[in-house]
Amino acid sequence: MVSIRDVARKAGVSHQTVSNAINSPNIVSAATRAKIQEAIKELGYKPNASARRLRSGRSDVVAVGISAGKHRAPSPIFDEFLHLLAAEANVDGKQIMLYPRIDEPSEIRHIESLMEQSDVDAIVLNELEVADGRPRWLIEHHQPFVLFGRPWNLPAEEASQIPWVDVDGYSAIKEMTRRLIEAGRRHIGYIGWNSGTGTAINRYAGWHDALVEAGLIANGRVLGGNGGLVGSGSDAGSAAEGGVGAEGLAREERSAGEKDFAGEERYDDTPLSSWAIGTVEAMRAGEEAAAELYERHPELDAIVCPSDNLAVGALSSISHIVKHAVIDGNPNVAMLSRPVWVTGFDNSAIAKAFSFPSIQQPLDVVARELLRMTRDVLDGKPITDDENWHKLLQPELVWRNSPYETE
Repeated sequence: MVSIRDVARKAGVSHQTVSNAINSPNIVSAATRAKIQEAIKELGYKPNASARRLRSGRSDVVAVGISAGKHRAPSPIFDEFLHLLAAEANVDGKQIMLYPRIDEPSEIRHIESLMEQSDVDAIVLNELEVADGRPRWLIEHHQPFVLFGRPWNLPAEEASQIPWVDVDGYSAIKEMTRRLIEAGRRHIGYIGWNSGTGTAINRYAGWHDALVEAGLIANGRVLGGNGGLVGSGSDAGSAAEGGVGAEGLAREERSAGEKDFAGEERYDDTPLSSWAIGTVEAMRAGEEAAAELYERHPELDAIVCPSDNLAVGALSSISHIVKHAVIDGNPNVAMLSRPVWVTGFDNSAIAKAFSFPSIQQPLDVVARELLRMTRDVLDGKPITDDENWHKLLQPELVWRNSPYETE
């Protein structure tokens, strides 16, 4: 059996330094910790967890909520994130506990139960709603936590006291839409989520602002990377009412002549809202939304989606429409048969298999930063407005030509 002294010899340090690196990492330099972690990994050393927990008074468990019941949607990317988080936690001597998320009240009750039994040291919150009460509840109940996402719709001073890691979906979707415009696309639809999450609003804003900056939206106003939500207090409510949130993406039966969700904004001389459809996270939902977009706008030549699941559904739907137009002798078949570019987000296996443009999230960095912040919170380090507590990571745009490109 590998002992702490074996690790010390391998790392070239004293056994006390190894003990400090395991139990009080904040007093050991980063370079020394890295050497010790490498030795631990190479030798396969497993610290005596029970003894360490008795000394520290901690459970060494970090809890993560996962959507359950009717709210659950297949998400290979979230599965990948959980695997990376578990692997990173294992290196840190911690375990990941999963608990079901159905709605906010039931989740808070579940967290309260975990707290009463001292089962967890910290919580990783995700899928944050615009008016999410969980961060404030955890602060009030002195439960350590970190966010995968941002604290939408909170005053700047309060938001600065919450540690978070997020991926800049706004900039990525904006750049993807720009690429489509540069490729000659001028009739670009959007299929998003009607979930009410800050991420849904943020990604919609990227599509919207790219069109505004290209001069394609009449009377358009730039929403910005935060969609008017982060640290904006009560102003965030008016932003959502202006047509960027779940309300602005919700699928409703509206005629083209009605006032669009975004006020006077118009795209290709039609209400902007008719070019964006909000739905749930599922391939079938993407199919239905793409068919509806094409029915509204036969001139459609591209669709931007905030996930690969929705993109595959949209791509399947467009392919089906083109095939049946050819079979049925549709007089618009010449226009239909031109490639309609569909883009996704996550660069999952399905994006590679169906060969459409997508966006690669740095999930390994997300997992590593969340665990680092968790460790720092548990060590009592003061949370400030320093960027070490608030990480907005840049994803990578992966461009692929349309699989139906013939031009």
